[in-house]
Amino acid sequence: MIDSFEMQKRYYVSRLERFGNRPELHRTQIEDCESYLEMLQRAGSPGRFMEMVRTGGNMVSSSKAEALDRYRNRAAVYDALGQERKAAEDRQRMDVIQSARTHGELAEKLTVFEESTVTAFDENKAMNALGSVIEALFHLCTDPPGSGAEERSKAKFAAYWVQMKEADPDVSWQKIMDYPAYRDRVIFTESQMAVLEKKFREVHHG
Repeated sequence: MIDSFEMQKRYYVSRLERFGNRPELHRTQIEDCESYLEMLQRAGSPGRFMEMVRTGGNMVSSSKAEALDRYRNRAAVYDALGQERKAAEDRQRMDVIQSARTHGELAEKLTVFEESTVTAFDENKAMNALGSVIEALFHLCTDPPGSGAEERSKAKFAAYWVQMKEADPDVSWQKIMDYPAYRDRVIFTESQMAVLEKKFREVHHG
């Protein structure tokens, strides 16, 4: 006969061994596993353990731990990429997860959050529009004055600049230069960007 009590212990021990390969990525899950092993030790029997689990929220902590580690790690990646708004959004998700007390509440709160947040969507929209803004400025530096090409480039710049402003109301030339999520997407050097800035000032304020 399988000893379910020992099986439970082995389950958490095996998870700890797996998480031990990259502990920095599984901090909350490691703490969760350790807490259940300690609970098993105190329980002393399968029946008592299950009673303690039900009293403690039916293992919702494990679901929360997995989600917290996932979003913490993703926020760290966004931080490294300079994508501050996406990192902040994932930290908001972590706050939502922390506030849940049951599995149902966890699912419901995350669903409400995902349906209401637009931060990552706007960040992507702004970064996608940036490429077209810069491309239009580049062509405007070489389009013959008064030509149809110049008019098309101006129209392209105006349309995509509107998109950027909708997605990021604080966007400016200075922010393009200073915000890593934007600057890293532009291949031009600082001196080349200075040339594009002159054209930006001309068409943006003209």
